[in-house]
Amino acid sequence: MDRRPSPLDRVRRYTWLTLGFTAAIFTLTLVFSLSTRLMGAPQAIVLGVVACLLAPQYVRFSAFGMPGLGKATARPGEIPVTVALAVGAWLWVAAVLPEAVIFTFIPALILGALIAADRPIRRWPVSLAAGIALALAGLAVTTAAGHAANTGWLVVITITVPLITATNALQIWLWSVVRQLDEARHMAAELAVAEERLRFATELHDIQGHHLQAIALKGELAERLIGHDDAAARVQASELTELARTALRETRAVVHGYRRSSLSTEIGNAVDILRAAGISATVRGDAAEVPPPLQPLFGALVREGTTNVLRHSTATECAVTVAIADGRVRVDVRNDGVRASAVVPGSGILGLRERFATVGGVVRAECSDDAFRLTGEAVTP
Repeated sequence: MDRRPSPLDRVRRYTWLTLGFTAAIFTLTLVFSLSTRLMGAPQAIVLGVVACLLAPQYVRFSAFGMPGLGKATARPGEIPVTVALAVGAWLWVAAVLPEAVIFTFIPALILGALIAADRPIRRWPVSLAAGIALALAGLAVTTAAGHAANTGWLVVITITVPLITATNALQIWLWSVVRQLDEARHMAAELAVAEERLRFATELHDIQGHHLQAIALKGELAERLIGHDDAAARVQASELTELARTALRETRAVVHGYRRSSLSTEIGNAVDILRAAGISATVRGDAAEVPPPLQPLFGALVREGTTNVLRHSTATECAVTVAIADGRVRVDVRNDGVRASAVVPGSGILGLRERFATVGGVVRAECSDDAFRLTGEAVTP
């Protein structure tokens, strides 16, 4: 199954398409405008070629302010050469066709993309200054060429650069927000794994610490009793052996997830973690109706399902369903945003299948309709 794109991938694609569409529209508009102007064919061809060369530069410069979208560094001399070419083309048009205000978009796109990638505090004064500079330069060239100045023409040219800067700044802000959300999602997944490891370490410490302390005391007591009260020493040695067996049994129970835990608590934890990661989580059914002997087993299923959602999917929705019917308990964890790797069962799911098999249950991992479903079933005791 094809990997479903993540929100960041979708925004990345949308951003590239938007930038490309903007550059293409302005390029086509300029080329069309050239074909309708009273300008010689050689001049029109040169300006058309310049517009086609500058369009991809606008897209490239726009990505400078969006880390992770494209290369964030310019080649040596790339920026000054591009700006000089754009401004030069605009001044040439201003000298020949002063009424062709649309050609101010040639330098405005380039300058707006570069200025938007600058620090926010400097964007607006710099963009306004650039717009005024373009207008004054155009006015000087137009006047030198013997054409009359137009106030409205100057205003339009002045606001063009800030307008392009604002448009690009909005895209940069959107990209930044989506990247932060994506980073928060991955962080939530890492925190979920770390929390589970901490819980396991705490349980193991509590069991091992208590039993090992008791074993140490029993061993010291038995050692002191040897030769003084052998019968009492044998009793202590017997209790020491039983403590060791108990510690081993409970340690294995922790490792395999058999220690008693509440399915309701596990589902509640899963919902909190999923929602913290920006995933809509819903619960259907009453976990309290699951028989106590099966609570730890299905709790492990919910933990494994939640971990899979966070680590191996781009889910936006997840649903946990608890159903009891005809003497069987079924817990289902379903999520969208399936990745190809989620189709292949990992060691966690294989371990769940072994554990469910010991009570006559089954675990199924299914992928269909762009969704992944982890289902566990067992017979009620």
